[in-house]
Amino acid sequence: MNAVTNCIMLDMGKVLLEIDPRRFAEHMRRLTGMDEKELARIFLHNGLVPKYETGRLDDGEFHREVCAKCGIEIPREDFEKAWNSIFARQPILPDRLLSYLSTRAQLWIVSNTNRLHFDFISTRYSFLRHFRGYVLSHEVGFLKPDPRIFQHALKRAQARPSETFFVDDQLANVEAARRLGIDAVQFVSTSRFEEELRRRGILPPSATAR
Repeated sequence: MNAVTNCIMLDMGKVLLEIDPRRFAEHMRRLTGMDEKELARIFLHNGLVPKYETGRLDDGEFHREVCAKCGIEIPREDFEKAWNSIFARQPILPDRLLSYLSTRAQLWIVSNTNRLHFDFISTRYSFLRHFRGYVLSHEVGFLKPDPRIFQHALKRAQARPSETFFVDDQLANVEAARRLGIDAVQFVSTSRFEEELRRRGILPPSATAR
């Protein structure tokens, strides 16, 4: 375990924000008349989303590809509303916890995401102000658990792996970070996250985010 943690890197989906892809699926069913299996084939099984989330498609290209694969012209505004419907209104981690953590270490987001999602988050949630910077898959061209996204993040933050604490809801991403020497844990709940922070001396023993 690290003696000193100078950098905390957090995933975004299901760590900072709860997401529910079923909301997007429901919007798309109404917009296209397609069933769940057809939509899964388009968005989960043909590599379309990874192309978008690694920057190989821009927003317009992604929208056009979706329309082509659905066989229907979906108004851009309606599609973007559906695409961004997955996010819960309230963040998972309390603002005052993030505010406190920003005084103890530099905070960074390391996320598999896309420009439409991040632009939406940037305009609707205030927690981003606590972060020193963001390493986003669509900007760097790599998706977790590819080690290159973590290497890029460490370089951007000018942080040593042994002094960096990374938290992600996906175990594969946690294990990839650990292989680089990063102290990493899987996010299960806010209370467990607080316990991990206390174990590392980042959060005082009696402190709570509630």
